[in-house]
Amino acid sequence: MSVLKILQSIGASEGTTDVGVILQRLTGASPMDVMNVRLIIEPQAAAAAVSNATVADIEAIRHAHDMAEAQDDLDGFEHWDGEFHRLIYSATRNELLMSLEEILDVIRKRPQWLRIKRAHVTDAKRQHYCRQHAEIVANIANRNANGAEEAMRQHIVSVLNGMFP
Repeated sequence: MSVLKILQSIGASEGTTDVGVILQRLTGASPMDVMNVRLIIEPQAAAAAVSNATVADIEAIRHAHDMAEAQDDLDGFEHWDGEFHRLIYSATRNELLMSLEEILDVIRKRPQWLRIKRAHVTDAKRQHYCRQHAEIVANIANRNANGAEEAMRQHIVSVLNGMFP
């Protein structure tokens, strides 16, 4: 179920929620807001993926990592980086978490966000992020929830520090 449909169903059942206002506030969130939310939920999503991911899920996450690593430009990397993170959320089998990731992804694709990335994400940082992704994949594949959680936390902190030095 899409985020919009979930929000519309909440609004319909409560009778008081203005979905348009909620969506406007969500899409107006700053890049710093997004990163702080990711720091709260994404390590937990990685840990949950350990318990719920199938072998096929893990292979898909690994493939997205490999594709991100193979990119030589920011746009290609961004696509596969987004896919890597989306697949981790998907592997949790938690519809609400997957919907939150959809919201975060919409915000991550806004021009303000992309300007910050273009200004701060260097080839060296992309390579560092890929090494961190490899550690996350290894922990998920080895069914190490604590390791996946900590590796994701370190990754999000690196991205946060890289974007907002």
